[in-house]
Amino acid sequence: MGMAHPQEADVIRDLLSAHRISAQVYPEVRYCGSWSLSTSGSRRCAFHLVVRGACWLHLQDGAPTRLHAGDLVMVPRDASHLLCGSERPIAAPSSAEDGSDVGITCGYLEFGDTRANPILEALPDVLIVRPRDESERERVASLIGLLRMEAGAPQTGDGIVLDKLAELLLAMVLRAHMDSSSEKRGFLAALADARVGRALAAIHRHPDNRWHMDTLAALAGMSRTAFAASFSELVGVPPMHYVAGLRMRLAAALLKDPRNSVGKVAAHFGYRSEAAFRRAFKRVEGYGPGVLRRAGDAVLYSRSVGLTKPENASRRKPS
Repeated sequence: MGMAHPQEADVIRDLLSAHRISAQVYPEVRYCGSWSLSTSGSRRCAFHLVVRGACWLHLQDGAPTRLHAGDLVMVPRDASHLLCGSERPIAAPSSAEDGSDVGITCGYLEFGDTRANPILEALPDVLIVRPRDESERERVASLIGLLRMEAGAPQTGDGIVLDKLAELLLAMVLRAHMDSSSEKRGFLAALADARVGRALAAIHRHPDNRWHMDTLAALAGMSRTAFAASFSELVGVPPMHYVAGLRMRLAAALLKDPRNSVGKVAAHFGYRSEAAFRRAFKRVEGYGPGVLRRAGDAVLYSRSVGLTKPENASRRKPS
């Protein structure tokens, strides 16, 4: 799956830049013998780079996967996973030992509300990036090394260098995924489509526009019927449903900031009254702005991973 036009690449760049990405990186740890490592339950996007040696990746479903030096594993939505030294999963604690033969560097990327970024929603639960040659292996290792050094340095400029390095890491993983993916549906496949991609790019560049089916179909160079069918086939929902969902996800992100009143957010998205916005928000999200105000990140997290209903989000923990 490749990019059809430069504008699609622009949308991906804009989406990565619009959602501030921060990183936390830990020094390389070496293991030998019986060991296991898991970051499940962190509510963050974990990544693991095999610096030296080889190990096994175990997921809840499917056969274990052998990892070798240079392989990078990224877990965008905190899916349950386990790294260990054996093909059979073990519950041994993660601890370094002398004479170690496996080295792993771990870290986290943080995005805030992942639901407001369709790129993150489009990624699989687990990505494995395998370098195609030695230069690619060195490039990934160097980037992780820069992240580690920057994370340990005194931060100036509000951590902007670390944030940009984190953004670059995600872009590198995304490029590898798109180069190897054969997916025919989803946000990334739709964005790569020569016609639907133009309309989808416009929606994301200007989500607060008053979009209509006629306008979007014209951008795609298609009839209304053909555009609606193609968009629904690729994205999974009708065009105007997608527009409404995107606008409400962005509104939810704005509502997290106590400086943004409901009325202010409603006006930003072109609603003539706060009441109309509240109705639209509840229709799309399944809960009102007030619930989001009270429960905050717990609602957004539970909705992003499908844990529970929003009303109970503040009382439930991820399994």
